[in-house]
Amino acid sequence: MRLFWIGAAWLAGIGLGSLARLTTAHWMLLAGIAFSSALWLRNSSRYRWLYLLILMLCLGAARFQGSRITIDPDHVAWYNDSGAYATLTGVIVQPPDVRDSYTGLEVEVEKLRFDGPGGTFPSNGRILVRTSRFNDWAYGDRILIKGYLETPPEFETFSYRDYLARQGIHSMISFASVKVLSVKNGNPLLHVIYAIRNHALRTIQRQFPEPEASLLAGILLGIEQGIPPQVRQAFNDTGTAHIIAISGFNITIIAALLMSLFRRLLGASKGFIAAGVGIIAYTVLVGASAAVVRAAVMGSLTLIALRMGRQTFGLASLSAASIFMTALNPEVLWDVGFQLSFAATLGLMLYAPSFERAFQRIVSKVLPSEQSDRLARPVNEFLLFTFAAQIMTLPLTAFYFRSFPLASLLANPVILPVQAGLMISAGIATIVGMILPAMGQVLAWFAWPFPAFTIKAVTLFSDLPFSTLPLGYFGGGFAVALYVILFALTAFLFIPKEKRPPIRLPAIPISLILVVLAVCAPFLWRIAADRPDGLLHLTIFDVGSGDAALIQSPTGRFMLFDGGPSPIALAENLGARLPLLDRRLDWLVFTGTADNQISGLAETLTRFSPNSVLRAGPARSGPYRYLFNLFSDAEIPIIEAQKGQIFDLGEGSSLHVTQVGSHGALYMLSYGSFQFLLAPGADPKMVDDLAQAALLPVTGVLLPDGGSEALNPSAWLAKLQPLVAVISVEAGNRRGLPSAEVLRALEGTNILRTDVHGWIEFITDGEQLWVEVERNP
Repeated sequence: MRLFWIGAAWLAGIGLGSLARLTTAHWMLLAGIAFSSALWLRNSSRYRWLYLLILMLCLGAARFQGSRITIDPDHVAWYNDSGAYATLTGVIVQPPDVRDSYTGLEVEVEKLRFDGPGGTFPSNGRILVRTSRFNDWAYGDRILIKGYLETPPEFETFSYRDYLARQGIHSMISFASVKVLSVKNGNPLLHVIYAIRNHALRTIQRQFPEPEASLLAGILLGIEQGIPPQVRQAFNDTGTAHIIAISGFNITIIAALLMSLFRRLLGASKGFIAAGVGIIAYTVLVGASAAVVRAAVMGSLTLIALRMGRQTFGLASLSAASIFMTALNPEVLWDVGFQLSFAATLGLMLYAPSFERAFQRIVSKVLPSEQSDRLARPVNEFLLFTFAAQIMTLPLTAFYFRSFPLASLLANPVILPVQAGLMISAGIATIVGMILPAMGQVLAWFAWPFPAFTIKAVTLFSDLPFSTLPLGYFGGGFAVALYVILFALTAFLFIPKEKRPPIRLPAIPISLILVVLAVCAPFLWRIAADRPDGLLHLTIFDVGSGDAALIQSPTGRFMLFDGGPSPIALAENLGARLPLLDRRLDWLVFTGTADNQISGLAETLTRFSPNSVLRAGPARSGPYRYLFNLFSDAEIPIIEAQKGQIFDLGEGSSLHVTQVGSHGALYMLSYGSFQFLLAPGADPKMVDDLAQAALLPVTGVLLPDGGSEALNPSAWLAKLQPLVAVISVEAGNRRGLPSAEVLRALEGTNILRTDVHGWIEFITDGEQLWVEVERNP
């Protein structure tokens, strides 16, 4: 218990050091006085411990002051917002952060130069560089950066500047030109670890559909960037976001598996060392965030205690982990993830034993001893322990998020029991898939029901009307007051002063047969649902400001048109519609060359590799050339679109190339009496030519350019006479699309818009037509 109070004093000292205007020397002087006083009064236990706590308080404050970065002319942040065009040389020190529309690079600066006299001079400090995602940046690359140095912004409810400062970053370049000078300049061991991580990510993306693949990337590898926004919001609304983040739960499972494996292979002593090294390697592999490091330290302490034949004391382990992390980086104390992880773990240690004993007493009065023990275990692990963690995190949740996820009390008991199976099955499938892709894919099919069930359950709970309780304004003073009351009640009401709850792997107490059926049933159901139904499906995806559409022929062939601007949105839509067992595209068709039509295809090869590519227009832009270089390197056949081409899709369905221009092409999808014009690649000349052609009225049309007046003249629309007009447009776009003139020209026509209706699917047998939409306002 004393180590817990020592850790509390250390953390309080870090907080005090951020408030008091004393230098490191002042705090060290006070620490010396406290240490001398403790020695002088060493015979008095009470005063000795009082001065030792004061000593830790002063040392914590001194450590914080000593970690402050001095912004001087040698530091790159000195030149923020100067307006001068800068050229920098530096090394990428973290794996690239690939987002929808850019790639973030964390760079350790070495040299700096500005246009004009002065030349190049040495500089230091870390910067965040945002650049194009159409390049293969990597950890350890030495790069040349050109752009304008800026101070990270501050928003109304979030300080991005403070967030980056806690990571030692005080400058950023938003629109940078980047060139690789040399590679593999980082730590050789980290090169290997990050290469394994990248290989594991590609394996997960290849073996699992979306959004299950992105969820598993977050759970197993700590890579959360690919999770669709609505899926992430569902986890936030249900208080289950801890499932995504690497935490003590994940580390516990990893530690148990490594210890069991290496003990069998290497014996107790060597197995203990190998398990510890494995935990460290996994911590680095998944990014070493605050929550991960805390969990890894506590997991390592547990291993040490087991090796010494002693039981770990939870509060002491938590305190040691916190001291270790904040000694490395005091700024981590202000990291929200660290605070929530620390509070949740503290809540488990303080309240879970009492909840467990109370529930056991109540149940034992109603049920026999054996049955009560059998019932108590799942209730404790999946309901009461969750409640114990949420009690301690409630003030922080209210302060940071202004809401409380009521649905968490229902969602956590439902999804937590399958998470151990998820991690183990998906982890094994990933490891095997990295070595033997075919066998790994088979294992992935059996692992898929776990993440699929998790996402479906979370989504269902998030749709409940009471899933989240808004709390309105909740200031820091209220949070502190609530913690004071909480700790006072804890000290008064709860007896347990030690005994951390035993760490058990979640288990489902049912027979092996039921487990096999539970795993296989959704897998077989998905296979049956993926079989071709003999109908033609055309789905217009909701991808924002661009266009993306998927055709499924009556025989089960898939043809993707464009990709929109967002790889995440495209991957989510394709993952929901491509078969689980075979996610390859038969054709990838380009209707145009604009960036907002093709940027979403950045990860096509790794996730949804096409058998053939139909190109419309020469490769002018950098992203367009980048994609076709990838296709060429992968030896994927590339065919140039030509007017009059016809592609047989089976069972009488076909695709006609109607017009070809310098920037794109128009395509007509036909099946019986169903005629649908795909026109995102239209330009003014194509529209004029088509308006003069002998074109029959069409069933539907996907309008170009989000329904702008320039590319959708009334004469052309009158010629088409569409039964349904589809407009792919981003909600609240700055151009005010679709144009009011176009909407007036379409009066009397059924209009479907992705900003209003979400994805739009047309289903036809050649005679009848069914239309489904994601949202029907």
